[in-house]
Amino acid sequence: MLAFNITRSLHGKLDGRPRDVRSCTECWWDIADATLTGYADLALPVADNVIAGVFEVRGWRRDPQVVGKVPGGKVVFDLAEAPDWQWLIGQDSPVTWRKSQANGVRKVGAAIVSELRSRRPHHSDAGNGWSLDVDPDGSAATVRGPGRLAVTGVQDSCARLALA
Repeated sequence: MLAFNITRSLHGKLDGRPRDVRSCTECWWDIADATLTGYADLALPVADNVIAGVFEVRGWRRDPQVVGKVPGGKVVFDLAEAPDWQWLIGQDSPVTWRKSQANGVRKVGAAIVSELRSRRPHHSDAGNGWSLDVDPDGSAATVRGPGRLAVTGVQDSCARLALA
């Protein structure tokens, strides 16, 4: 897994154009081939030290038109959604950057990835855009809906949610 600091590009601070998470993650990274070979299975875009997305890396190429420190050009990724990892979005990043820290790419080692996997909640798609994620220890659950949610009722061990 590779983590990418997309804070500046997501907020439009690089060229004045805010972008979506995927387009910020896809292109023009200065990464050595050895790093790509060992770590480029998943891409973890991070904004303000919070996980903004998770993508499967389907492939990569070098763009000879965009010269970087590594010969051959900067890297452009072919990314796909990583549904098994979407529960990470919105959580604190396992790797962080200080303000103005150079090198927007960080390796996420096997021990950290394994720890993240162990925290993966049990996921159920309920249909019509609704899903339920239950923490591994069963102590809490997160409900995701197809839009803004409102709590419409709480009684004993039951909470009722509706689209707002």
